[in-house]
Amino acid sequence: MAQTIVMIHGMWGGGWCWDHYKTHFEKRGYHCITPTLRYHDVDPNDEPDPHLGTISLTEYANDLEKIIRKLDAPVILMGHSMGGLLAQILASRNLADALVLLTPASPYGIMALTPSVVRSFWSTLTTWGFWRKPGRPTFKEASYSTFGKLPAEKQKEQFNRFVYESGRAAYEIGFWYLDSKKASRVDESKVTCPVLIIGGTDDKLTPASVVRKVADKYKAVAVYKEFANHGHWVIGEPDWQEIAAYTSDWLGKLEIEKEVEVEPHTEQRKYMRTPYQTLISFSQPESDVYHQGQMSNYSKGGLHFTSEVEVEPGSEIKIKWIDSVPIITGSEEVDVCRAEVTWYKQRKDESLYDIGVQFPEIAVR
Repeated sequence: MAQTIVMIHGMWGGGWCWDHYKTHFEKRGYHCITPTLRYHDVDPNDEPDPHLGTISLTEYANDLEKIIRKLDAPVILMGHSMGGLLAQILASRNLADALVLLTPASPYGIMALTPSVVRSFWSTLTTWGFWRKPGRPTFKEASYSTFGKLPAEKQKEQFNRFVYESGRAAYEIGFWYLDSKKASRVDESKVTCPVLIIGGTDDKLTPASVVRKVADKYKAVAVYKEFANHGHWVIGEPDWQEIAAYTSDWLGKLEIEKEVEVEPHTEQRKYMRTPYQTLISFSQPESDVYHQGQMSNYSKGGLHFTSEVEVEPGSEIKIKWIDSVPIITGSEEVDVCRAEVTWYKQRKDESLYDIGVQFPEIAVR
């Protein structure tokens, strides 16, 4: 079954924002869904829905959650700009097997209002009561903040597709410290899937300095990549292909692992594996004799390594990390732990065994 990517657009946009990326990833075998946020599926020339101005990030996220929960397969969440923040919120609800954040808006706790951002939202910020009104940037603002890397004619073409956005949502991102409901808050400890975060050196709307702080928030599970000479519209500006290719290569390294629970007739579950190369040593619990192994990846509550020593499924072993310690055992301080061998397989024409283990004390959800 093809992996599903749910692509979440940002402010003023719609599913159309993902036209390039949808084509790129479908050619690589992914099933792509590009939902349009509430009240955004309208003619740009029409007046906005009167309810739009007070729509919260929470309502957008709840709408998206309903869509995701109807799908019959694990999903990769990909979000751009405000869509990147919505993707973070959804990932904290355990709805993602992998998370891709493209020049994402920042969550609660990270100051987003840099001088370039204030300039980008000037017409909105100088409108009294903007936090309860629909809003849309001027062409000059959009050219500066979002479309600066596009040719002039393309800037106008893209801007003419922009619709109004919720003033409430903008307020919750930029003025999170005044939001009593903390709509943009994300508990990073609940984001346990692999995360790729993309920044652009020339981004005026979500500056690289801010995006780096987002990456630092998820440093336990995240990879950050900053692209030179790219602005905010990384999903459609010139050379968008290099970022799409980098993203698809990163996703390609994350294999889908099928794990079946012990009880009969239980649901078959899938978890994304995260590549992680490091040396380990292992032994039987009652033995002080350690054998060497090479860890290659981990998933939720388990890992895979190779060794010249055969280990029977069902046996318990102690694992000691020789180099760096992956954060998969509940604590960064753990360098020795117990694990149960769930499977092994001898490689053809090699004196090596592939071995999979699970940490019994960690609940696999």
